[in-house]
Parts: sequence; structure tokens; C-alpha cells
Amino acid sequence: MARTTWAIYTKPASSWVIESTGIYRPNENLSIQKNNTQTKVALADGSSAYMAPSTKYRDEPLTFVWLWEDGTTKTKVEAYINNQTNIKIIDHNAVEYIGRFVGMESVQMVGENPDRYDVKATFERMPGLA
Repeated sequence: MARTTWAIYTKPASSWVIESTGIYRPNENLSIQKNNTQTKVALADGSSAYMAPSTKYRDEPLTFVWLWEDGTTKTKVEAYINNQTNIKIIDHNAVEYIGRFVGMESVQMVGENPDRYDVKATFERMPGLA
């Protein structure tokens, strides 16, 4: 079965530029979290009130996992991290994720020829880059 890819755009200046090769679709499901930033305040009568600051929610980072990877994705993500590249990923459902890869962990499968890796990368969502 052929591996499918997601489109990758980088933003070297003021506009998004598509890369000629995308990024392989992750092997594991994404946990997409959104957290509210409101705070609970105890009132003098014992009841509660909720206050929401101007930023109403926060998109939590995504964790991408690629299993049995040949090093292509590992090398690409390392370059994005080293260069602090602004990235827009468009998945198979046309959902956009904008931000940066901020961390990566790879496990080399010792004794495999050619080299194989399990790669886990953290993608910090930064909608302000749009």
C-alpha cells in the first residue's frame, strides 16, 4: 500500500510557498485539543462566576508519530526545527494546521539495513502566523 502525503507550505517571508514534496501522513491518530482559558472566580455569596480573557481558547500542540520511517521525514522535521520554519500542513480532509515543529524524538531500529526509525514530533500550533 502506497504511503500518502499531506501538503506542506513554508513561509520564508510574507507569503506561503508549497514544498514540492509533502510530508508523509502520520501512522498514528492525532489528538486535537482545544482548551478554554476562562477562570472560575468565587463570589462573596459563595456562588461562582466565570471570566474569559480576550484570548478565549488555546489550541494545544499536536504530536505526530511516524512508525518504521526510512529517515526522510526525520531529516525534514529536523531541518524545520533547526531553522524554526513557519509551516502550514494541509491534511487529507483539507484541514490546515499552522505553526512550527518544536521538538522531535526518534528511535533508530538497530540492525536494520537500510536504517529505520520511529519518529515522534511536536507541532506547536500558532494561528497568528497565518
